[in-house]
Amino acid sequence: MDPKKRHILLIGCYISLSGLLYGLDTGSIGPITSMAQFTTSIGPLTPLHQGLYVSSFLLSAALSSLASGHVADKISRKYGILTGAFLTLAGTVASAASPNLAALVCARLLTGVGAGQAISVTTVYLVEIARAEVRGTLACLIQSYIVSGVALGYFIAYGTRGLAGSLAWRAPFVVQAVVAACLCAGAGFMPFSPRWLVRSGRAEEAKRVLMRLREPLEAEQELLEIRQAVEAERMRPDAGWGEMFGRRYVGRTALGCFLMAFQQLMGIDAILYYAPIVFQQAGFTAERASFLASGVSGIIMVLCTVPAQIWVDKWSRKKTLGFGGLACATCFIVIGSLYAKYGSVEDGGVVLSSKSAQWTVIVLIYVFSANFSWSWAVVGKIYTCEIIPTRLRAKVCAVEQLTNWLVNFIIALTAPLFLRSSPSGPYFLFGFSTLLAATVCFFMPETAGKSLEQIEGLFEKNQSFRPSVEVEAGNPPQMSAVDDVILSSIVPKGEIAV
Repeated sequence: MDPKKRHILLIGCYISLSGLLYGLDTGSIGPITSMAQFTTSIGPLTPLHQGLYVSSFLLSAALSSLASGHVADKISRKYGILTGAFLTLAGTVASAASPNLAALVCARLLTGVGAGQAISVTTVYLVEIARAEVRGTLACLIQSYIVSGVALGYFIAYGTRGLAGSLAWRAPFVVQAVVAACLCAGAGFMPFSPRWLVRSGRAEEAKRVLMRLREPLEAEQELLEIRQAVEAERMRPDAGWGEMFGRRYVGRTALGCFLMAFQQLMGIDAILYYAPIVFQQAGFTAERASFLASGVSGIIMVLCTVPAQIWVDKWSRKKTLGFGGLACATCFIVIGSLYAKYGSVEDGGVVLSSKSAQWTVIVLIYVFSANFSWSWAVVGKIYTCEIIPTRLRAKVCAVEQLTNWLVNFIIALTAPLFLRSSPSGPYFLFGFSTLLAATVCFFMPETAGKSLEQIEGLFEKNQSFRPSVEVEAGNPPQMSAVDDVILSSIVPKGEIAV
């Protein structure tokens, strides 16, 4: 492998520990709240209390992700990741030591602040340091770490459930704290984003970074493109929160928020957070069996992320999202139909009467997890980040991540009650939401294999890349035809003031 490419991949592998942290939490929190030892230590949880505890992480993550863009622009991408890692470390240590539910919720809120900061900035950082031909692969690393963390989280919780006393549910938090400490130890030694350096007036330092990450001629060319783009940006006022909703960029902002919202409305985290409940309803009555079934879904997600990791930069972005979404929608619509025919609510829980229907549901849950892993889990975050210009990327990605966290919070809060009260409702909701999102994806511009500056050209009026952008004073550029199409397909007319 090219040494320069290997260097970039090693950086990505280390920084993506932020994704491993998120995955460990996602995979272990459902099993933790289902442990008998947790109930003995903390007390029994109602579906509302369970949803509140699990989703509190997402609420604070949503708020911190909104601020992450400002933090990343002010103190740099790498220090933004470092501060997120320190907050996550503090939160996981507090979770491992919490004596009651109130303390656990507070600790989980703190962990969410760190995770929201780290995840949001990591995606921006990886996209900005990558070469065009490996940008998808590098940005995909964080998703590979997330799904690996989900699988590990399930099996760590499965392994610790045999421990005596509260150590059974505290041990997974200790593991998360160790990973957070590893990320803290080295994040500060990573290189700065060259695009952030140029925007901060540190062009010579940006050149040195690019020379370590690129071949000399490639580094010179990329530095020229970045400087030209930044000079064009400086002819306009500093990037503000209002600019992303201005006429020129509102289409891209709306598209990014739409994709990030519907990534959660597909129902993936409802399955991951409450997998023991889902598999118990589908026929695994024993706690041990439901834990193992949850772990199998994590393994499937890891295995199906591998081909995406390898070939993401050779695949069409929009077709991957479109066809992957159609496959996911089909799975949930069929599951909803089976629950509508054979499901019922008995003793405060959902029961599926047909044995063949139970096995079909289990298989389809695995098929859904597999299709989500190679498509939306990987390409969704890459696409929403790379379509935003450098001057707005950190701020818009923060708003996109805020949308993702908030929708995730609502789903995590309501899913325990929804799953226990309606046999088919959750699956029909997720299935038809996914169908809508997949349809939109087929009409998006293709970005695979293009540099960030070339992608910017796709969304301009002429839809062609020009290395030098001229902006006349008093004559701001108009929104492109592409933006018009995207905006009209997502946001009803009259709802955005221009």
